[in-house]
Amino acid sequence: MSINPFAADSAIAARVAAVEPEVRAQLAERVKAAIVSANHNPRENDGSVVPAALAAELIEEFGLTSVRDLMCLLLDTAKDIARPGISNFFVGAVGLETETGNLILGGNVEFPGTHLGFTLHGDGFVFTRAMSRGTNISVIAIGEAHPCAHCRQCLSEYGASDKLELIDPLGHTLTLAQLYPWPFDPAYLGEAGAVPGRELWPNLRLIEETGSPTAEALLAIGKRSHSPYSKCPGAVLLHLKDGNIVVAGAIESVAFNPTIHPVQAAMVDLLAHGYAYSDISGTTLGTLRGGAVDYSLSTRELMARVAPETPVLVLGWEI
Repeated sequence: MSINPFAADSAIAARVAAVEPEVRAQLAERVKAAIVSANHNPRENDGSVVPAALAAELIEEFGLTSVRDLMCLLLDTAKDIARPGISNFFVGAVGLETETGNLILGGNVEFPGTHLGFTLHGDGFVFTRAMSRGTNISVIAIGEAHPCAHCRQCLSEYGASDKLELIDPLGHTLTLAQLYPWPFDPAYLGEAGAVPGRELWPNLRLIEETGSPTAEALLAIGKRSHSPYSKCPGAVLLHLKDGNIVVAGAIESVAFNPTIHPVQAAMVDLLAHGYAYSDISGTTLGTLRGGAVDYSLSTRELMARVAPETPVLVLGWEI
Protein backbone atom coordinates (compact mmCIF):
# COMPACT_ATOMS: atom_id res chain seq x y z
CA MET A 1 0.00 0.00 0.00
CA SER A 2 1.40 3.39 -0.98
CA ILE A 3 1.76 6.17 1.59
CA ASN A 4 -0.67 9.08 1.20
CA PRO A 5 1.12 12.40 1.87
CA PHE A 6 -2.05 14.49 1.46
CA ALA A 7 -4.59 15.44 4.11
CA ALA A 8 -8.29 14.96 3.39
CA ASP A 9 -11.11 17.19 4.58
CA SER A 10 -13.05 15.02 7.02
CA ALA A 11 -16.12 17.26 6.72
CA ILE A 12 -16.43 16.50 3.00
CA ALA A 13 -15.97 12.79 3.62
CA ALA A 14 -18.61 12.84 6.35
CA ARG A 15 -21.14 14.70 4.15
CA VAL A 16 -20.72 12.27 1.27
CA ALA A 17 -20.79 9.21 3.52
CA ALA A 18 -23.94 10.44 5.29
CA VAL A 19 -26.07 10.37 2.14
CA GLU A 20 -28.51 7.48 2.58
CA PRO A 21 -28.54 4.56 0.12
CA GLU A 22 -32.11 5.45 -0.88
CA VAL A 23 -31.03 8.97 -1.84
CA ARG A 24 -28.05 7.63 -3.78
CA ALA A 25 -30.39 5.30 -5.66
CA GLN A 26 -32.78 8.14 -6.50
CA LEU A 27 -29.90 10.31 -7.72
CA ALA A 28 -28.62 7.46 -9.87
CA GLU A 29 -32.07 6.83 -11.34
CA ARG A 30 -32.60 10.49 -12.25
CA VAL A 31 -29.16 10.78 -13.84
CA LYS A 32 -29.45 7.52 -15.76
CA ALA A 33 -32.80 8.63 -17.16
CA ALA A 34 -31.29 11.92 -18.31
CA ILE A 35 -28.35 10.17 -19.93
CA VAL A 36 -30.53 7.62 -21.70
CA SER A 37 -32.70 10.40 -23.13
CA ALA A 38 -29.57 11.94 -24.70
CA ASN A 39 -28.19 8.64 -25.99
CA HIS A 40 -28.46 7.44 -29.59
CA ASN A 41 -28.27 11.02 -30.78
CA PRO A 42 -24.61 11.49 -31.64
CA ARG A 43 -25.41 14.57 -33.71
CA GLU A 44 -26.06 16.43 -30.46
CA ASN A 45 -22.97 14.81 -28.84
CA ASP A 46 -24.60 14.83 -25.40
CA GLY A 47 -24.04 11.18 -24.49
CA SER A 48 -22.86 10.54 -20.90
CA VAL A 49 -23.56 14.19 -20.03
CA VAL A 50 -25.61 15.48 -17.09
CA PRO A 51 -26.80 19.01 -17.96
CA ALA A 52 -25.86 21.77 -15.53
CA ALA A 53 -29.54 22.60 -14.98
CA LEU A 54 -30.29 19.04 -13.87
CA ALA A 55 -27.23 19.01 -11.61
CA ALA A 56 -28.42 22.21 -9.93
CA GLU A 57 -31.92 20.78 -9.56
CA LEU A 58 -30.59 17.61 -7.91
CA ILE A 59 -28.39 19.58 -5.52
CA GLU A 60 -31.37 21.62 -4.35
CA GLU A 61 -33.87 18.76 -4.26
CA PHE A 62 -31.66 16.43 -2.24
CA GLY A 63 -30.10 19.08 -0.02
CA LEU A 64 -26.55 18.60 -1.22
CA THR A 65 -23.87 21.14 -0.39
CA SER A 66 -22.25 21.52 -3.80
CA VAL A 67 -21.79 20.16 -7.29
CA ARG A 68 -18.57 18.58 -6.06
CA ASP A 69 -20.46 16.46 -3.55
CA LEU A 70 -22.86 15.46 -6.32
CA MET A 71 -19.93 14.43 -8.51
CA CYS A 72 -18.58 12.17 -5.78
CA LEU A 73 -22.01 10.63 -5.27
CA LEU A 74 -22.30 9.86 -9.00
CA LEU A 75 -19.07 7.86 -9.23
CA ASP A 76 -20.94 4.55 -8.89
CA THR A 77 -23.37 5.65 -11.59
CA ALA A 78 -20.44 6.46 -13.86
CA LYS A 79 -19.20 2.89 -13.42
CA ASP A 80 -22.16 1.75 -15.54
CA ILE A 81 -20.33 3.17 -18.57
CA ALA A 82 -17.21 1.11 -17.83
CA ARG A 83 -16.45 -1.98 -19.92
CA PRO A 84 -13.56 -3.74 -18.13
CA GLY A 85 -13.79 -6.99 -20.08
CA ILE A 86 -10.43 -8.32 -18.84
CA SER A 87 -10.01 -7.22 -15.22
CA ASN A 88 -13.69 -6.89 -14.25
CA PHE A 89 -12.48 -3.91 -12.18
CA PHE A 90 -14.95 -1.07 -12.66
CA VAL A 91 -13.79 2.53 -12.41
CA GLY A 92 -16.03 5.59 -12.65
CA ALA A 93 -15.07 9.21 -13.18
CA VAL A 94 -17.08 12.44 -13.31
CA GLY A 95 -15.77 15.65 -14.87
CA LEU A 96 -17.07 19.21 -14.55
CA GLU A 97 -17.06 21.07 -17.87
CA THR A 98 -15.47 24.50 -17.50
CA GLU A 99 -17.56 26.22 -20.14
CA THR A 100 -20.99 24.75 -19.43
CA GLY A 101 -21.16 23.46 -15.86
CA ASN A 102 -22.32 20.13 -17.30
CA LEU A 103 -21.05 16.87 -15.84
CA ILE A 104 -19.41 14.24 -18.05
CA LEU A 105 -19.53 10.65 -16.80
CA GLY A 106 -17.01 8.05 -17.90
CA GLY A 107 -15.48 4.71 -17.05
CA ASN A 108 -12.59 2.44 -17.87
CA VAL A 109 -12.70 0.32 -21.03
CA GLU A 110 -10.73 -2.84 -21.84
CA PHE A 111 -10.73 -4.88 -25.04
CA PRO A 112 -10.41 -8.66 -24.59
CA GLY A 113 -8.46 -10.43 -27.30
CA THR A 114 -6.04 -7.61 -28.03
CA HIS A 115 -3.17 -5.96 -26.18
CA LEU A 116 -3.50 -3.95 -22.99
CA GLY A 117 -2.29 -0.77 -24.66
CA PHE A 118 -5.80 -0.15 -26.00
CA THR A 119 -7.12 0.16 -22.43
CA LEU A 120 -8.89 3.43 -21.62
CA HIS A 121 -8.84 4.70 -18.04
CA GLY A 122 -11.85 6.40 -16.47
CA ASP A 123 -10.30 9.85 -16.29
CA GLY A 124 -8.97 9.47 -19.84
CA PHE A 125 -12.51 8.62 -20.96
CA VAL A 126 -13.85 11.86 -19.46
CA PHE A 127 -11.15 14.04 -21.00
CA THR A 128 -11.51 12.35 -24.39
CA ARG A 129 -15.24 13.08 -24.29
CA ALA A 130 -14.54 16.69 -23.42
CA MET A 131 -12.17 17.04 -26.39
CA SER A 132 -14.85 15.56 -28.65
CA ARG A 133 -17.37 18.07 -27.29
CA GLY A 134 -14.97 20.99 -27.60
CA THR A 135 -14.82 21.68 -23.87
CA ASN A 136 -12.35 21.69 -20.98
CA ILE A 137 -12.56 19.98 -17.59
CA SER A 138 -11.94 22.06 -14.46
CA VAL A 139 -12.64 19.41 -11.80
CA ILE A 140 -12.64 15.63 -11.99
CA ALA A 141 -13.96 13.25 -9.34
CA ILE A 142 -12.49 9.76 -9.04
CA GLY A 143 -12.63 7.09 -6.35
CA GLU A 144 -9.35 8.24 -4.85
CA ALA A 145 -7.64 11.42 -6.03
CA HIS A 146 -4.38 9.77 -7.02
CA PRO A 147 -4.67 8.59 -10.62
CA CYS A 148 -1.97 6.30 -11.97
CA ALA A 149 1.19 7.77 -13.48
CA HIS A 150 -0.11 6.98 -16.99
CA CYS A 151 -3.17 9.16 -16.33
CA ARG A 152 -1.17 11.97 -14.75
CA GLN A 153 0.88 12.15 -17.94
CA CYS A 154 -2.30 11.97 -20.01
CA LEU A 155 -3.99 14.78 -18.05
CA SER A 156 -0.89 16.98 -18.25
CA GLU A 157 -1.30 17.11 -22.05
CA TYR A 158 -4.34 19.36 -21.84
CA GLY A 159 -3.76 23.07 -22.17
CA ALA A 160 -5.95 23.90 -19.15
CA SER A 161 -4.51 21.20 -16.87
CA ASP A 162 -2.61 23.75 -14.79
CA LYS A 163 -5.98 24.70 -13.29
CA LEU A 164 -7.33 21.15 -12.93
CA GLU A 165 -8.52 19.95 -9.52
CA LEU A 166 -9.04 16.31 -8.53
CA ILE A 167 -11.53 15.39 -5.82
CA ASP A 168 -12.74 12.19 -4.19
CA PRO A 169 -15.30 10.95 -1.62
CA LEU A 170 -12.52 10.72 0.97
CA GLY A 171 -12.38 14.52 1.11
CA HIS A 172 -9.27 15.19 -0.94
CA THR A 173 -9.08 18.28 -3.14
CA LEU A 174 -5.78 18.26 -5.04
CA THR A 175 -4.34 20.01 -8.04
CA LEU A 176 -2.61 18.14 -10.82
CA ALA A 177 0.50 20.15 -9.94
CA GLN A 178 0.48 18.60 -6.45
CA LEU A 179 0.19 15.11 -7.87
CA TYR A 180 2.63 15.67 -10.72
CA PRO A 181 4.83 18.55 -9.52
CA TRP A 182 7.55 18.48 -12.19
CA PRO A 183 5.81 17.20 -15.31
CA PHE A 184 7.11 16.44 -18.75
CA ASP A 185 4.46 18.54 -20.42
CA PRO A 186 3.86 20.12 -23.86
CA ALA A 187 5.74 23.29 -22.86
CA TYR A 188 8.98 21.29 -22.97
CA LEU A 189 8.57 21.10 -26.73
CA GLY A 190 7.12 24.57 -27.11
CA GLU A 191 3.56 23.34 -27.53
CA ALA A 192 0.37 24.69 -25.96
CA GLY A 193 -1.12 21.25 -25.27
CA ALA A 194 -4.51 19.91 -26.27
CA VAL A 195 -6.99 22.73 -26.76
CA PRO A 196 -10.57 21.60 -27.52
CA GLY A 197 -11.95 22.82 -30.82
CA ARG A 198 -8.63 24.11 -32.16
CA GLU A 199 -7.83 23.32 -35.81
CA LEU A 200 -4.19 22.33 -35.94
CA TRP A 201 -4.47 21.19 -39.55
CA PRO A 202 -6.71 23.67 -41.44
CA ASN A 203 -5.13 22.71 -44.78
CA LEU A 204 -5.70 18.98 -44.35
CA ARG A 205 -7.28 17.46 -47.46
CA LEU A 206 -8.32 14.03 -48.64
CA ILE A 207 -6.26 12.45 -51.37
CA GLU A 208 -9.25 10.41 -52.50
CA GLU A 209 -12.14 12.63 -53.60
CA THR A 210 -15.14 10.68 -52.40
CA GLY A 211 -17.80 13.37 -52.31
CA SER A 212 -19.23 11.57 -49.30
CA PRO A 213 -20.76 13.58 -46.43
CA THR A 214 -19.22 11.13 -43.97
CA ALA A 215 -15.79 11.66 -45.52
CA GLU A 216 -16.26 15.39 -45.00
CA ALA A 217 -17.24 14.77 -41.37
CA LEU A 218 -14.10 12.68 -40.95
CA LEU A 219 -11.98 15.44 -42.49
CA ALA A 220 -13.48 18.06 -40.19
CA ILE A 221 -12.42 16.06 -37.14
CA GLY A 222 -9.03 15.30 -38.69
CA LYS A 223 -8.35 19.02 -38.87
CA ARG A 224 -8.83 19.15 -35.09
CA SER A 225 -6.67 16.09 -34.38
CA HIS A 226 -4.22 16.94 -31.61
CA SER A 227 -1.12 15.61 -33.35
CA PRO A 228 1.55 18.30 -32.97
CA TYR A 229 4.42 15.92 -32.27
CA SER A 230 4.16 13.37 -35.07
CA LYS A 231 2.42 15.84 -37.40
CA CYS A 232 0.27 12.90 -38.49
CA PRO A 233 -3.38 13.75 -37.80
CA GLY A 234 -5.77 10.84 -37.52
CA ALA A 235 -9.52 10.39 -37.16
CA VAL A 236 -11.96 7.45 -37.09
CA LEU A 237 -15.61 7.45 -38.08
CA LEU A 238 -17.84 4.61 -36.95
CA HIS A 239 -20.88 3.88 -39.12
CA LEU A 240 -23.80 2.63 -37.03
CA LYS A 241 -26.61 0.32 -38.04
CA ASP A 242 -29.26 2.94 -37.24
CA GLY A 243 -27.70 5.36 -39.74
CA ASN A 244 -25.91 7.52 -37.20
CA ILE A 245 -22.18 8.04 -36.99
CA VAL A 246 -19.63 8.81 -34.29
CA VAL A 247 -16.32 10.36 -35.21
CA ALA A 248 -13.29 11.31 -33.15
CA GLY A 249 -9.66 12.25 -33.58
CA ALA A 250 -6.28 11.39 -32.11
CA ILE A 251 -5.03 13.06 -28.93
CA GLU A 252 -1.25 12.72 -28.88
CA SER A 253 0.86 12.91 -25.74
CA VAL A 254 4.14 14.76 -25.56
CA ALA A 255 5.48 11.46 -24.16
CA PHE A 256 3.98 9.64 -27.22
CA ASN A 257 2.53 6.95 -24.96
CA PRO A 258 -0.18 7.65 -23.55
CA THR A 259 -1.52 8.89 -26.89
CA ILE A 260 -5.24 8.29 -27.42
CA HIS A 261 -5.54 6.64 -30.83
CA PRO A 262 -8.43 7.88 -32.98
CA VAL A 263 -10.10 4.46 -32.80
CA GLN A 264 -9.95 4.61 -28.99
CA ALA A 265 -11.49 8.10 -29.03
CA ALA A 266 -14.25 6.85 -31.32
CA MET A 267 -14.97 3.97 -28.92
CA VAL A 268 -15.36 6.52 -26.12
CA ASP A 269 -18.03 8.39 -28.07
CA LEU A 270 -19.71 5.14 -29.10
CA LEU A 271 -20.08 3.92 -25.51
CA ALA A 272 -20.95 7.39 -24.21
CA HIS A 273 -23.99 7.43 -26.51
CA GLY A 274 -25.21 4.08 -25.24
CA TYR A 275 -24.23 2.00 -28.27
CA ALA A 276 -22.71 -1.48 -28.20
CA TYR A 277 -19.95 -2.76 -30.43
CA SER A 278 -22.57 -4.84 -32.20
CA ASP A 279 -24.20 -1.59 -33.40
CA ILE A 280 -21.20 -0.84 -35.63
CA SER A 281 -21.70 -1.51 -39.35
CA GLY A 282 -18.40 -0.16 -40.64
CA THR A 283 -15.34 1.96 -39.91
CA THR A 284 -13.59 4.68 -41.89
CA LEU A 285 -10.13 5.83 -40.90
CA GLY A 286 -8.44 9.01 -42.06
CA THR A 287 -4.64 8.87 -41.79
CA LEU A 288 -1.65 10.64 -43.27
CA ARG A 289 -0.25 8.74 -46.24
CA GLY A 290 3.49 8.18 -45.89
CA GLY A 291 3.62 9.77 -42.44
CA ALA A 292 5.74 8.68 -39.49
CA VAL A 293 2.55 7.44 -37.78
CA ASP A 294 -0.02 5.30 -39.58
CA TYR A 295 -3.14 4.28 -37.67
CA SER A 296 -4.22 1.63 -40.19
CA LEU A 297 -2.85 -1.46 -38.44
CA SER A 298 -3.99 -0.47 -34.95
CA THR A 299 -7.47 0.41 -36.20
CA ARG A 300 -7.84 -2.87 -38.06
CA GLU A 301 -6.58 -4.81 -35.04
CA LEU A 302 -9.08 -3.35 -32.60
CA MET A 303 -12.01 -3.49 -35.01
CA ALA A 304 -11.24 -7.13 -35.76
CA ARG A 305 -11.92 -7.84 -32.10
CA VAL A 306 -14.96 -5.68 -31.37
CA ALA A 307 -16.76 -5.82 -34.74
CA PRO A 308 -15.05 -8.59 -36.74
CA GLU A 309 -17.62 -8.83 -39.54
CA THR A 310 -17.55 -5.14 -40.44
CA PRO A 311 -15.36 -3.50 -43.11
CA VAL A 312 -12.61 -0.97 -42.43
CA LEU A 313 -12.05 1.68 -45.10
CA VAL A 314 -8.83 3.68 -44.99
CA LEU A 315 -8.80 7.13 -46.58
CA GLY A 316 -5.48 8.90 -47.03
CA TRP A 317 -5.00 12.59 -46.53
CA GLU A 318 -2.21 15.08 -46.81
CA ILE A 319 -1.33 18.38 -45.22
